[in-house]
Amino acid sequence: MHSIFGTKHIIILIISLLLIVGLSILSRKISFNKVCKSLFYLGIVSEIVKIFTYIIINEEKFGGYLPKTDLPFHLCSIQIIFIAIVNITKSENLKRFILSFMFPSCLIGGAAALLIATDSSLNVWPITFQYYIFHIAIIVFSIRMIGSQDVKFEIKDYFNCLKFLVIIMFFAIYINSMLYDGESNINFMYVVKPPKANLPYLNDNNGWLSYVLRYMLLIIVSITACYIRPIILAIKNKKKA
Repeated sequence: MHSIFGTKHIIILIISLLLIVGLSILSRKISFNKVCKSLFYLGIVSEIVKIFTYIIINEEKFGGYLPKTDLPFHLCSIQIIFIAIVNITKSENLKRFILSFMFPSCLIGGAAALLIATDSSLNVWPITFQYYIFHIAIIVFSIRMIGSQDVKFEIKDYFNCLKFLVIIMFFAIYINSMLYDGESNINFMYVVKPPKANLPYLNDNNGWLSYVLRYMLLIIVSITACYIRPIILAIKNKKKA
């Protein structure tokens, strides 16, 4: 059984970092539309691999059912829905709204997923490939948007992102509550409890409310850091006015 920050995990992280750097450079030579389509197709393949693998390895207990804990309601999993909308919609406003949320959530969520790996991502080889390749891809997608001429984020995008964050958080609370059966370890988007026990900051030692507030604060600070450039630009423009 391989553990988080064990030898295998460290090796995977190093390989992941090299792939992120290389693919980020390569993505600059590809049109943004092609990058969006590529991520969409990769997301579909990734989800198919994940679904079939989890059904097969849990077949003795659940038969042909996908375990509730493996439903696609984590932040990174629902990015597939978002990228589908980006590829399909004709509305530039909707596309921009979705991208304004994907930009920080792919970067932050993808990086967190690589660092705080799940047990199956380190011990079930199809999931290992699926998990790391997909999270590497969404990080590269987010990096592709930084300084891109295709998507020039403004201060309004920052506030739209925060609004959507609130919607997503309530969605996660409702989904976890609806699926909880008293036995399953349901914890989509980690609004129920920390992703790992005994984390230095993200822990529930002082109860659920304390954990959620610190979790939300960390997310808001991280999103703000992603949008620091348009925030500073908006402040400068306001001073000039």
